[in-house]
Amino acid sequence: MDVRGFLGRAFPAASGAWIWWSIILAAAGCIVVFVLLQALPGRARKFLIAAVTFLAGLFYAAEFFLPVNPKTDENILTFAVPTVGNVTNVLAGFTLGLGVFSLVRIHGTKVVKLREGWENSVVLLAGIVVMAVAGLFFEDSRFYRSLFRDVLNSFDAAMFATLAFFIISAAYRAFRVKSAEATLLMFAALVVMLGQIPIGQYLTHWLPEKGSFASLFRLDSISNWLLITVNAPATRAIGFGLGIGGLAIAMRLWLSLERGAFFEAKADN
Repeated sequence: MDVRGFLGRAFPAASGAWIWWSIILAAAGCIVVFVLLQALPGRARKFLIAAVTFLAGLFYAAEFFLPVNPKTDENILTFAVPTVGNVTNVLAGFTLGLGVFSLVRIHGTKVVKLREGWENSVVLLAGIVVMAVAGLFFEDSRFYRSLFRDVLNSFDAAMFATLAFFIISAAYRAFRVKSAEATLLMFAALVVMLGQIPIGQYLTHWLPEKGSFASLFRLDSISNWLLITVNAPATRAIGFGLGIGGLAIAMRLWLSLERGAFFEAKADN
């Protein structure tokens, strides 16, 4: 977020020195709030976190449901949406930094104390440092491009190739014929796979493609029917259920109903 640009647009008559002082005072205020949060008892801190979480989520809910002006298609909160979005991006950046700090702390401790697997931790920490240095100081260099193209992409390919073996293992366990449902699942999967590959399409290529009853028995036609008529509604139902579950989790987080071991431990202090 361009803080100086935002303040300059909000207060065009303000001088550059005033903008810098505003930034310094805002940073100092954040530090004071952080210190006060650490000094508060657990229950007071719990209430404050819940209140800030509710107010932060209330902004988007209010902006969405408040009536808009037909002429401008905006309501009284629409003007603040870009600024709040920028603040959200800044918070997301801080969470990324927190994740990196957590990785360095955990694996650094493992290396210092020479715990089991500390060699892997050394490789991880070295990778973080090398990639960070390459991205900050050698962004347009061959070294930077090689790290992503030759190293990172190769690791990604190896990881997904390894996952493929787990998928095959899971498919084998799912398709073992132990019941009528497993038999039906295996038969449907076989038909779908044959209908998508040339050898399967060749088996029934002698049947007419369209315009006759016999065309319904082509493997590619049966495969498309299974995917569109049988599989697609089930996929939509799963997506609908996932949407409801995501909404329920979002509501619990917004209303501070979600609990965790760390949050409860802080509240009991």
